[in-house]
Amino acid sequence: MIDPKTKLTPHFTLGEMTASKSYPKIYNVPPLDKVDNLRHVCEWLEDLRKAYNSRYGDGTETPIIINSGYRSPMLNRAVGGATHSNHLDGCAADIRCPGKEANDRAKMALRYATLLLEVAEMRKERFDELIIERKGANWWVHLAVRPDNNNRCWVTVINKS
Repeated sequence: MIDPKTKLTPHFTLGEMTASKSYPKIYNVPPLDKVDNLRHVCEWLEDLRKAYNSRYGDGTETPIIINSGYRSPMLNRAVGGATHSNHLDGCAADIRCPGKEANDRAKMALRYATLLLEVAEMRKERFDELIIERKGANWWVHLAVRPDNNNRCWVTVINKS
C-alpha cells in the first residue's frame, strides 16, 4: 500500500494528488508506474509555485491547490472525465484558481497559464495540455505533462457553462 503522506516533491503529497472530494469512497490509488508520472507533474507544479510566489508573492508562500490529479478509471467515469484523460496515467493536475469573485478567479487562471508557459520555456520542455477551464463561477487550469516526447503543447480555453 502506498502511503498518501508520501512526498512527491517538497510541497506536494501523493494524498493531495489522488484525493476526490466529490467521490471520496471510490478507490483511487495509482499503480507505481503512475506515481512516477505524478512526480513529474509535481515538479512542474513546484516551478509554478516558485514563479507565482516570486512574481506575485507578498513575502508569504502561496500554495498551489490541486482539485484533481491521478484518477482511477472508476473515478474518471464518475467525474465525467475524457475516455483517454491524462489523469488516468497520472500525467495531469487540475489547479484551483482561488478568489472572492469570479473575475478574480479568471485572472488567477490567466496568471497560472501564463506562468506555466514561462515554466515550459525555462525547463526547455514541452507540456501536453494547458487548458483554462470554467464552469459557472469556478475556474481551474488543467496541466498535463506526459513522460514521453509526444507532448503536443496544446493550449485552449473550455467554458463548461
